[in-house]
Amino acid sequence: MDTFSHIIIGVGIGALAQIDPTVTESNALSQAVILSAVIGSNAPDFDFIYLLKGKGSYFRNHRSWSHSLPALPLLGIAVSCLIYPLFPSSSFLHLFLWTLLAVILHVVFDLFNVHGTQILLPFSRKWIAFDSIPLLDPYILTLHFLGFGLLPFFKAGETFLIIYIFIFLYVAIRTLSAIATKRHLQNHFRNATRIKLIPRMAIFNWDVIIETQEDFLFGVYSENNLSIEHTLPKKIDFPVLVSDSRNDPSVSDFLSCTTYAYPFVRVRKSGYFVYWMDLRFRTNKFFPYLAIMFISSDFKSKNSYVGKIHSLKEYKKVLKNLKDSYQ
Repeated sequence: MDTFSHIIIGVGIGALAQIDPTVTESNALSQAVILSAVIGSNAPDFDFIYLLKGKGSYFRNHRSWSHSLPALPLLGIAVSCLIYPLFPSSSFLHLFLWTLLAVILHVVFDLFNVHGTQILLPFSRKWIAFDSIPLLDPYILTLHFLGFGLLPFFKAGETFLIIYIFIFLYVAIRTLSAIATKRHLQNHFRNATRIKLIPRMAIFNWDVIIETQEDFLFGVYSENNLSIEHTLPKKIDFPVLVSDSRNDPSVSDFLSCTTYAYPFVRVRKSGYFVYWMDLRFRTNKFFPYLAIMFISSDFKSKNSYVGKIHSLKEYKKVLKNLKDSYQ
């Protein structure tokens, strides 16, 4: 989920905490829990500090250790210890428990979107994603804002207990729908090696990636019907260049965070552009998350870029910078 959603959920956890008698009886603890829940709800994403080492490092490490099982209690303790001195008369145990819940829900919601997390670290580096809810979910946000609007009329704890029951039912329905949709597609595409669902904001609607031995098929699934929009063949030109590009640190960082990276090569007078694009994120036929490696025509110079490209203008600027570094 995005940062705004995690902040809203943090405030919601702070409201839910008012169901705890120990919290409601202490104004200091109530304030501490709200503040700590908002910070705790965003704490796993503090791995943005890897940006200091470059975008590649952030791609490799985002949603890895900070979203793993061992990190959950550690982040809960760290945030609680940060907030507790500001409210020394509050109960540390209750502060920690509600903060821990905020941290856990951050990771849980991230597990249910298309990106997923490496929650099983250090036991496994496998990415786990349940493909149930979009990165920005309007229904979850709407339910929170509904709850905030009801606070002047009803008790905060009971109100948000009901709100979160509805949210968990909503996530469960979307998860069951995702399972049923994938099973339906697997029965139809028996030669598919993998099927990936990308949740749309509309319930029961999905962007779909179907991988076979020969190609990737991209489509939209709605009302039990699949419409194939376009395909990408797996057979690629210049396989040696593509294979060598994996050794580039930036490309390697990019490939570590996705198992749906698709390579292709564009030839120019000055050299070769080796592209890797993350197939999970697309707008029509454009894939904004890219790793691009430029190799000069004499193979003596190499330069790379990794990141999200927002526009055609930015895309052209990236290519120009890669070429200019050679000249």
